[in-house]
Parts: sequence; structure tokens; C-alpha cells
Amino acid sequence: MTRVLVLGGGIAGYCAALAARRDGADVTVVARAPGATALYAGGMEIVDDIAAVLRLPHHPLARLGMDAVGLATELDAAISTLQLALGKEGLRFQGGWRSRGLYADIHGLAHAANVVPESVAPGELGALSGKRVAVIGVPEVGDYDAASTAQALKELHGVEAFAEDVSIPDLPEGAALTDLYGRRAPSPRARGAAIAYPPGFVNLPPDGFELLASPPSPHGWRLQQAISLGAVATEIKALETTRDRVIAARAASRTFRADAFVLATGRHIGGGLRAGRVTSEPLLGLGVFYEGVPVASLGTRLHHLEYLDAGEEMRLGAMTDKRLHPLNEDGTVPYMNLYAAGAMLGGYEYGGDSGFGVPILTGWLAGRFAAKQDGAPQAPRAGSP
Repeated sequence: MTRVLVLGGGIAGYCAALAARRDGADVTVVARAPGATALYAGGMEIVDDIAAVLRLPHHPLARLGMDAVGLATELDAAISTLQLALGKEGLRFQGGWRSRGLYADIHGLAHAANVVPESVAPGELGALSGKRVAVIGVPEVGDYDAASTAQALKELHGVEAFAEDVSIPDLPEGAALTDLYGRRAPSPRARGAAIAYPPGFVNLPPDGFELLASPPSPHGWRLQQAISLGAVATEIKALETTRDRVIAARAASRTFRADAFVLATGRHIGGGLRAGRVTSEPLLGLGVFYEGVPVASLGTRLHHLEYLDAGEEMRLGAMTDKRLHPLNEDGTVPYMNLYAAGAMLGGYEYGGDSGFGVPILTGWLAGRFAAKQDGAPQAPRAGSP
């Protein structure tokens, strides 16, 4: 049985573990801490237009060498498996990459999403057209105003929304939205209307739904808690290598050996990339690229671009071949049993319309590729335990 070690506890690492286990591998997931997955607002953008993505030469999905049909098939498998796995943990999602809806956040602003929690799905703005919607406010909470949210829903989206305050006297003084997390949803006086709740409540009534959040997000914490189950909480300090293979991952007090390794360590929050005068990959010194060019060779030009638009930094990242092997700066593959997935990959905008599509699909494929290693034990490097 192939032993696969997944480094990273976000959605990419979770999908890699799902895929590798489905293909018969023995999988261990190691996670340092929650990453950017815990910050998501409640709606997953998967991909808007596969054909458009395939025209972007440096996009991680375009670099897989698949056509639109191949990508669509793998996306269907990855998303259905992900939803099934999360549902078993009590976190149910609806939707798929082929359809997209608009959902309002706590300020009444619309956000596009393909996949949303079951608690959010009834709030799709198109489905609310012509309905009365009661927006629940809590007077004790100071960082959320239901009246302004209802006004925005009415003015921006044509929803017949109105605010209704429901007091929760036992909240702490100066309560925030985060203090609502895990509380049973209060029942409003309004009848015959859909009910929009600020995120965090549980046991919503049949006609209730949650709004999207802003960080720190209850939606994000629920997702992070579900995907973190079974992960080993530790930080990998170094990877042990031979000439063209990784043989072990070393933490402070433990060494993990495997036949294949998946790097799903994220960007700056997760520690997959290290920002500095030149952005670097800290574990193996893998190549970091901007539009296909090593960042170390760009010098002041990249700094100038980042000065004009701080978002340019978020387009940097590792590059991979068709099998998701990460590349050196010269474009070669240094380790044949190492795969990379998720937000550490460059060539796309993490907050864009494929922000979840990249980690879900590259994680899924990296897990599949890793599970197909031959499983033969690798000789340890001299001096290693």
C-alpha cells in the first residue's frame, strides 16, 4: 500500500487525502494550523468558464494538459466526493461547478458562488425575488445592523426585506457577531416570510437561511473544523531528500516517512510561501514564479508592480508540470514523488472566480497521482533516523 503524506490542513490537503484514500493509499495529513480556508465567507467559487481558464497559459488548471471535457469530469468527481465526505461530518453543501448563484452577505452585498452550505442555499437572491424577507437583528450585537442590510437587499436586489430585532439578553457586554456562534436561532415574530439570519446560529427554522460572513467567519470555522478531523497537528521543519525523491518530513519531535508527498501548505497564512524581498518556498527552495518567470530574476520590476497593486503578490507561486510535480526555477522537476496543490500555486487570483476550484481540483489530482506511486520503501539518507 502506498504511503502518502499530505502537508497542509486546508481544502487542498483535504481533497488530496480524500482522493489518495479512495485510490487505496495509506494517508497521513499533517497540519500546522488553520489556513485561509477558515476565512472563507460561506460561498465557494469553483470556476466560471473552463474554456476561458484554458486560454490562460500560467493558470494551474491550464497547466494540467487536460481539455475542457477532462477538467469537467474531474471537477464532477472531486466536488461530489468532497460534498459526500463533508456531509458525513454533518456539514452539508449544495450546488456544483456547473451552476452559479448570487448570495448576500451581512451588509446586503451580493457575492457569486457555485457551492454553498445548505444553511445558505435558500438565500440565493434570484430565489428570493418576490418574497418578503425578515432580516434578523440582535440589539446586543454592535458590529451588525439588520436595518441597513434590509435596506441594501431592497435597494440593490429588489428583495422585499425588512428588519426585525430579536433580543438575546445573556450575550456579553459589547457582543459581536462571533458571540452568536453555536446559539440556537431565535424565532422572529414575522410570519409568511423567509428569514435571513446573521451567520453562526444553529437549528434554523425551515424558512430560515444564513447570510454570508466576513472574517472571522462562522462558515469558515465550520468548514475548517470538519476538514481538520484526523489531521496530525504539528509543523514540518524540513524535508529529507535523496537525489530525486523526498523520503521523510521532519517535525520538531517526529519524523514522517512516506512513498509520496503532497505539498498543500497554502500561501503566506499557511506558510507555503515566505514573503520577503524575494518570495520563496521555505521547505525545499522550489521555484516561485510570476507569469511563468522566476521571481528572483524580476528584481525591481516586480516590486514596482506590487507598489502599484498589492494584489500582484498574490499572483506569485509555485508552478507544476502536468502531473503536479513542482518545478525548480529552471523548469526541471527535482523530486518525482512530490506533488503541489492549492493556494501555493501561482498563476491565478485566490479571491477570483476559481478561488476554490484550484485547491479542490489540484488537491484531488495530486492525491490521485501520489497514490499511484509504487509503494516501494526508499532507502534513508545516511545519518537520518
